[in-house]
Amino acid sequence: MTLRKAKSIARHLRLTLRQVCSGDYRVNFRDGNETTAYYTDALEDAVNTAVEMARTRGQSRSCKL
Repeated sequence: MTLRKAKSIARHLRLTLRQVCSGDYRVNFRDGNETTAYYTDALEDAVNTAVEMARTRGQSRSCKL
């Protein structure tokens, strides 16, 4: 998977995914801070984490309703 495709997936999930200076990937909520950021050196892991973060965010929202 390309970085461009991974970023597109993250955007669709309302998350951010970027490659930092060290070469690692950073996944976070659009309004997230460093506490909610996730770093990994594998692009596939970053995408899988983004999907999981979106899923758990959706579950926590439904519990508040």
